[in-house]
Amino acid sequence: MNNKITDILKLHFDRQDGTPYWLDRQRQLGFDVASEITDTAELYRLGPMDLQALRTRPITDFIPRCFHQSLSSMLLSETGGTTGDPCRRVYSQNEFHDAFVGPWLEAVEKCDFPHRGTWLFVGPGGPHIIDRSARAMARSVGSLEPFFVDCDVRWIKKQKKNSLGFTLYIDHVIHQAENVIGCQNVDTLFTTPPLLLFLGQRMSRQQRLRIKGIHTGGMALTSETRPALTEMFPNAVILPGYGNSLFGVTFPVSCDDPDTFRSGDQNRLMLRVAPFPEGPGEEQDIRNSVESGQRGRIVCNCFDETFLIVNLVERDTAVAVDIGNGCRGISAIETLDSVVAVSQQGVY
Repeated sequence: MNNKITDILKLHFDRQDGTPYWLDRQRQLGFDVASEITDTAELYRLGPMDLQALRTRPITDFIPRCFHQSLSSMLLSETGGTTGDPCRRVYSQNEFHDAFVGPWLEAVEKCDFPHRGTWLFVGPGGPHIIDRSARAMARSVGSLEPFFVDCDVRWIKKQKKNSLGFTLYIDHVIHQAENVIGCQNVDTLFTTPPLLLFLGQRMSRQQRLRIKGIHTGGMALTSETRPALTEMFPNAVILPGYGNSLFGVTFPVSCDDPDTFRSGDQNRLMLRVAPFPEGPGEEQDIRNSVESGQRGRIVCNCFDETFLIVNLVERDTAVAVDIGNGCRGISAIETLDSVVAVSQQGVY
């Protein structure tokens, strides 16, 4: 286990200045985590991250006490609430950069994503950090911050797919995007794959040909959706991201293989694919990983000073793949239908 992760564990499990949630967990477990966990393979001993606690406990219970005097400099983030009530976390300014902007810039240079464009972002604002990442990403490539169309993804999730409420709200969102595209020289889009499909169907051919760069987020860009978007936007570099409000974003291993994503950097973020439970009612396996080529549940570990995430079982499944040098990636990402009904997935 590298020195950074060791130091992060010492910080969060410090008996005086550590994190209330993790100190409670340590008392329940009955062992000294910082001294006994010496390898990331042993993190399973901490058990699964308590999603209910992330949804209900005060946010300061997850921040080390030594940072409680620095809350005014932190960024607050909430999830979209796809699998239940929202989960919440904070980022320091540096952690926000490392979680969103740093990986983005690396992918931009690798895939020759256009710089200095005119951006349109269609997605959630408010408590969701994706809008702040959109601003930072645009500015990092020399652009003005994006034109914004806000989308209340929690409201959309309450509507049944293709119901009147769903249709009217999507029309309301897309109409606002059309207004921006109609009077501004938009050549870069950032939105979710479903919203991008809706928007592309309403844009003229000339408007679609003007798009040079597309970044998709919020939901995985599936192999079924990609051909339709490539046909709609033939001049665009399409750069998908996989991530969420709790850990940030990761990008494809290669621009030639946009369906295979990095599983983190082994320093801050670690994503792995754990086996599915053997039967109904069985607990999720958080200790083992599937073999290359097998599908399983994504499990996240994220080591930040202000916020520690260990063994968070994600809503998504993926296929584990070897990407060389003894490293694993994640591919063919899909939502776990047994947890999230298709009608609830919405557009984010």
